Amino acid sequence: MPESKTARELSAREVKRRRILRAAIEVFARDGYYSARMTDVAKEAEVADGTLYLYFDGKEHLLLSVFDDVLSRFIDQLKTEVEKLEDPFAKLKIMIRLHLETLGRDRALAHVLQIETRHSRRFMGLLARGKLGEYLSLLKEIVEEGQELGRFRRDINAGLATNMIFGAVDELVNRWLLVDPSEDLVRHQTPLLKMLCQGIVPCEFHEGAAE
Repeated sequence: MPESKTARELSAREVKRRRILRAAIEVFARDGYYSARMTDVAKEAEVADGTLYLYFDGKEHLLLSVFDDVLSRFIDQLKTEVEKLEDPFAKLKIMIRLHLETLGRDRALAHVLQIETRHSRRFMGLLARGKLGEYLSLLKEIVEEGQELGRFRRDINAGLATNMIFGAVDELVNRWLLVDPSEDLVRHQTPLLKMLCQGIVPCEFHEGAAE
């Protein structure tokens, strides 16, 4: 995902903070969150152990910061790409593409976000109240806009649709990460959109299919 600023425009503190976040991604992906030590992250980032605590309160704060940093830049890029679009289907297509592209080109990041952040219910609760909650709100807004314009079905609860879309993309990334890492993750964008928007039942069987 492209940076909103070049490294030259960033402050020295922000450059170091991003280096630490990248180091954390590599260490958490390699060693696992619970086995990783802050000293390992410091070594990977090539900073003194004490320097980490000038930026982060501890390992949990560091992991939360990785998640929020990635999602913040994702959300910024999404808003930039969809701000001039009026078709909610086109917005949904971009959102799914960005999600798959972001994780598909960075296996270490995908491992951390998909696996290392999921071990604790408390931790997932913290994520849902942060940038993940903002991500899901944006997705729900697209769904509701599509329903208002008649582009998406109005007889499906927008919250349920949001969870189904996110769950489908999330599971696709998990399968790529754990089962078939050699494949191109982004190539599933179009089939996934067809499944989400058209379902699996042929048109001639739609009436009464869910009864």
